[in-house]
Order: sequence, then structure tokens, then C-alpha cells
Amino acid sequence: MTEPLMTGTNGEARRGKLARDKVLAAASDLFYRKGIRAVGVEEIVNKAGVAKISLYRSFRSKDDLIVAYLEARNAEFWREWDAAFSKYDDDPRAQLRAVMTHLGRRTTERNYRGCPFINYAVEFPGASHPGHRVVDANKREWRRRLVAITRALATPKPERTADRLMLLIEGAYAISQTLNGPDGPAKEIVSAAEALAGARLA
Repeated sequence: MTEPLMTGTNGEARRGKLARDKVLAAASDLFYRKGIRAVGVEEIVNKAGVAKISLYRSFRSKDDLIVAYLEARNAEFWREWDAAFSKYDDDPRAQLRAVMTHLGRRTTERNYRGCPFINYAVEFPGASHPGHRVVDANKREWRRRLVAITRALATPKPERTADRLMLLIEGAYAISQTLNGPDGPAKEIVSAAEALAGARLA
């Protein structure tokens, strides 16, 4: 059965969404691999295979596209978290170990380019840029979930323990861009988390 032609208002909406999705996918790949400031609109539309006008119909400016990129990465991150770790909601020790094991594996991959939210914040230090609200939301949600885990573990000071774990995680993200690979310091993240949480996670 052939696909019906996209005609009229519905067809225009579908074409517009398709073009937007292509632009966002291209920008997401390029922004993460090359850096946001290094990538121009021309490179994005060339990779997406659309006309420049298609980009500006969906995103009023590059800043709007940057925000959409960050929002998409944030939503994807928490979807993946829920899919991978929500099954451990009744076992906080197993959940923390699973989270840290994943981070240890991810941050020691040779092609890992670091946390996209940290990368953005380095490129755009000014707090007035609209992308900072997305980054702030991501990190605050990280902290909230860590506090939930440390409370479930009945640690004496769950907020303080969560903050220490947060520093450990951010350190693993950062060291991944210097001493990278399976022999780098990030491989110790599980044992370090065990020590910080004061609980046997195995």
C-alpha cells in the first residue's frame, strides 16, 4: 500500500515536523561531537538535507535550536534512566550500584565527549543564555534523585551524601575528557560511591 500524498494543512504540518526533526537530529549530532559554537547553520542544514528556510520555520534563531537540543537531551536522559534503573526502586543499594556502574562504563568509552550540559555551560558561561535553565533543571533533578536514593539507604545525612555523590559524578564527567579509557580514574566510581554512601552495594 502506497503512502498517501501529504496535501493541505495536515500535509504541510507533517512536512514541517519532518524538517524540524531532521534539523534537530543533525544539530544534536554536530553540537555534541564538535561543540555548539563551532557549528554553523549552514553545516546543520547541509547535514539535515533541508533548506535553510526550513530551519528558521522551526527555530527562530540558533539559540532556540540550542535550547531544543538541550531539552531533547534532557528528556532522553531521564527516559533512559527510568528504563534502566526504575526496576531497582525498591532496592536503593542495587540502584546506586547500577547507576554508578553505567556511569563508569559510559565515561570510560574512548569516543565519549563528556556531559552535554557541562559542555554547553563551558561554551556559554553567561547565565542569561536561555539554555542554562535546561542545564539547571537537569542537575537539580540529578541531585533530587540522588537524595531519594541516599534517604532510602538511611544514610545519616542524606543530602550531604547526595552532594558528595554529585561531586563524584561530575568529576567522572570531567576526567573523561583528559584521562579517558578503561584504565582511567573513572573506573573507580563504583567503589568510590560505596565509600561515600557508607553502604555495601554489592
